[in-house]
Amino acid sequence: MVEQQLRIRRYTAYGLLAVCLMTIVLVWSGVDFALRPLAVLLFVLTAPGWALISYVNVRHLSVTWVSAVGISLSVTLIVAQVLVLTHTWYPEVAIVVLAFVTAIPLAHHVVRSRPGEVR
Repeated sequence: MVEQQLRIRRYTAYGLLAVCLMTIVLVWSGVDFALRPLAVLLFVLTAPGWALISYVNVRHLSVTWVSAVGISLSVTLIVAQVLVLTHTWYPEVAIVVLAFVTAIPLAHHVVRSRPGEVR
């Protein structure tokens, strides 16, 4: 059972890392591509929160995902509020920085959930 949970965590981290990288590339390129809003929305709704909530041992996968969406929205709103209050409204830069920062714990989840490690 534990191995299955670790495998799910690892594959989810790989998928969200791919979403992070796709978001960075699409935002930095500046190309108006139909996939760009969907990639950014998927990133903003899932990746930051999942990267944080996965450090907590939640038994049910549904609770993990509901919490991940709530935390992701909270983090994104805090970043947007800081941009407004500091009069530095650069949402593209904020999304790219948030994606880089989110990729760090996601990479850690990939490393820590490899099979065969002693815990």
